[in-house]
Amino acid sequence: MHSNRSRALATGLFLGLLALLPLGGCQTLGYYAHVTRGQLEVLGKRTPVTRVMAELEPRRADDAEADLRYRRLAYTQEVLDFAERELGFRVGRRYRSFVDLDRPAVVWNVFAAPALSLSPHQWCYPIVGCAPYRGFFDVAPARRQADRLADQGLDVYVGPVSAYSTLGWFADPLLSTFIDLPEPALAELLLHELAHGEVWVPGDVAFNESFATFVGRQAAAAWRGEPAGEHDPPGDDQGPRLRMLSLLAQTRAALSRVYQGPLSEQAKLERKRALLTAAVACHDANRTLLGGSRYADLVSGLNNARLAAVTTYEDLVPAFAGLFQEVGGDWSAFLDRVRALADLPAEVRVERLRASADQQVAAAGDDQGADEVQCHAFFRHLLDGEAVGGVDDDVGRGGHRQHEGA
Repeated sequence: MHSNRSRALATGLFLGLLALLPLGGCQTLGYYAHVTRGQLEVLGKRTPVTRVMAELEPRRADDAEADLRYRRLAYTQEVLDFAERELGFRVGRRYRSFVDLDRPAVVWNVFAAPALSLSPHQWCYPIVGCAPYRGFFDVAPARRQADRLADQGLDVYVGPVSAYSTLGWFADPLLSTFIDLPEPALAELLLHELAHGEVWVPGDVAFNESFATFVGRQAAAAWRGEPAGEHDPPGDDQGPRLRMLSLLAQTRAALSRVYQGPLSEQAKLERKRALLTAAVACHDANRTLLGGSRYADLVSGLNNARLAAVTTYEDLVPAFAGLFQEVGGDWSAFLDRVRALADLPAEVRVERLRASADQQVAAAGDDQGADEVQCHAFFRHLLDGEAVGGVDDDVGRGGHRQHEGA
């Protein structure tokens, strides 16, 4: 009986996964098999959090790691209860179990973009729509996919992922890949993933991820008891992160001007290399403001694919911050507004979000502070007079408008 039930479960999961995956081709069938095995492995290792905590309890006094794991697990359950009770999130059985994985990430995402474009390569999936990345449960096939794309002349980036959401298809577990994060980051990650279960627009990844990014930060602030609007991480992390996002926005704006300009393809490639080198120089000149070496790996491998990955998660965050302020920090009203946006045609949704983002950036004004990283001097000599003016204008508005045509 147990064997039959297990086979039935595996079949049901496999069919569910097929509904989430792209169609066509032998290579895609191999991908089906890979992600099905990976998802079944994760789900098959789930253990109720209460049982894991009971097993850790006797070891806490003499084992610092066991004590930390116990406290982190208890913390997650408090965050989940808060999300369900105070924010109205539909938590259910999500993150009430735990999986110990013997690897540093649960998934590796592959991003790609043309050599002279900031528009990311897309993979399309039934139900969830198109996305600018493809996930693998092992780093080796992710790198092989990236190598194939690089051979086609695309910029590529392989990024480790500590958590992901199945959008309520399955009861997602807590994972060893993120459970030992500092408490503020752990709360933000859990609330980010829960947000995906509240609102999801098939094919609009920028909307989905920016929404979840904002919710993670703002809801984590609410959990910490901070006032509405204070949605950035506490302590020394806030400044370096915001400044790094500013540097990346300036880099995207400068590259966009080159890509859309009249130069030959070869000249654009040369100008691209020079601009990326200038971005690294700007980072190195502002290391103190950017948290030391925190972002050194990011800028050392900076390309169109990495910039696309950052844009996916951050580009529309100011728009959702604006919506949240418009409803006075009322979570129920905010979620209703976001769901209403999700029901709109894509072009109308984008227009309204851009308007909200522009208002948020304008309201911020000079509050970004004198310590904001300014890379204009590093880029100016690489661009003609007309392009330089455009870059300054775009960056002055927070680096948002340049993506509309990218």
